[in-house]
Amino acid sequence: MQVNSIKYWLLLANIVMTVAGSTLLKLGSKSIKFDGAMVGILLSYLGSPVILAGFATYALAAFLWVYCLSVFELSFVTFVTSVQYVLLLIVAIFIFQEQISMMKWAGCAFIMVGVIFWLRG
Repeated sequence: MQVNSIKYWLLLANIVMTVAGSTLLKLGSKSIKFDGAMVGILLSYLGSPVILAGFATYALAAFLWVYCLSVFELSFVTFVTSVQYVLLLIVAIFIFQEQISMMKWAGCAFIMVGVIFWLRG
């Protein structure tokens, strides 16, 4: 594998890790009681392995993001990472059984069409 192609795999890894981090935080949030003092809520975060895994995944994604910013143009990585919207909709449907309206699908489609236009332009 060429060094040049590795950067694209790392960009993809950043996207997947960001989606995974969001998913883990959403899963972990179900076990947190958000009433009471802020200190108690923060301690609940620290006591949740799923929340901690979500934060760790986000942290790794942040390191990859910095790398991607150093090897790609900002406008390129910003548009490419919009694929996260589609992946998060898939997670919302299959993991959290959320109902996604046609209007939301249309909005997502417009974003993806815009990304394709931008990448080709």
